[in-house]
Amino acid sequence: MIKNIAITGGVHGNELTGAYLIKKFQKRPIKTKNINIDYILANPKAFKECKRYIDYDLNRSFSINALKEDSHFYEFERAKVIKERLKNCDFLLDLHSTTSNMKMSVVLSKDDEISNLIAKEIKNLHEDVYILRWFSNSEGDFINSIVPHSITLEVGPICQGVLDADIFFKTEKIVKSVIEMLDNNSFKKELNKTEVYDIVDIVDFPRENGEISAMIHPSLIGKDYSLLKKGDPIFVDFNGKEIFYENEPMYAVFINEAAYYEKKMAFCLCEKRYI
Repeated sequence: MIKNIAITGGVHGNELTGAYLIKKFQKRPIKTKNINIDYILANPKAFKECKRYIDYDLNRSFSINALKEDSHFYEFERAKVIKERLKNCDFLLDLHSTTSNMKMSVVLSKDDEISNLIAKEIKNLHEDVYILRWFSNSEGDFINSIVPHSITLEVGPICQGVLDADIFFKTEKIVKSVIEMLDNNSFKKELNKTEVYDIVDIVDFPRENGEISAMIHPSLIGKDYSLLKKGDPIFVDFNGKEIFYENEPMYAVFINEAAYYEKKMAFCLCEKRYI
């Protein structure tokens, strides 16, 4: 039985949709009968400065080493505070936004029955929702790693540091539907097989001497969840020369995400599966 819920926003301080939803919910909490909800503005210092992070990506700061070491990184110390606050949390709903055209994506970073059921139920209720699974990450553990069950809402496209009313209210609608499911224990145990996209590889920009030497091809911009086939143009260099995809067909997501330039990620490649 799920009893204690947490909703986090502003893990990245310049993703304002989640941060301002948290502020709204703190002022006017969602009414529930059977569950308790904690609303957490995760990275208040980065939010105040409208930066993704101060010293290090907070959503990569929950590894065992990061949580046990004394550090001068603000986000490592903030992660310890959040971990303590979530010690009794049964389910986490983490709110994010992206500059990529990811529409309304439910991201799973935990492969457990409850998280999967909630994700499938959201897609069942809202046709325009995609389910993305991102289980491995070399940079550090996501915030979801410290709770038993969780989903992340990733919505876009939206610029960093701005609000969009349509995206704000769509996100709020999904959040409230999840809370209603959990409060009434009403998510279905038997649903049809549902399509999901599993991230299996990362593609960096072409580089020369470490610097980017080509851009995302215009025909790929905004085509998140599209199928890339051999011969499709994916990059164009600064002289207009096209670079083509040469591997087995896969689906592209997080195309040209602004925050991922520093991570050397032009886009992610996915395989479509059914759960």
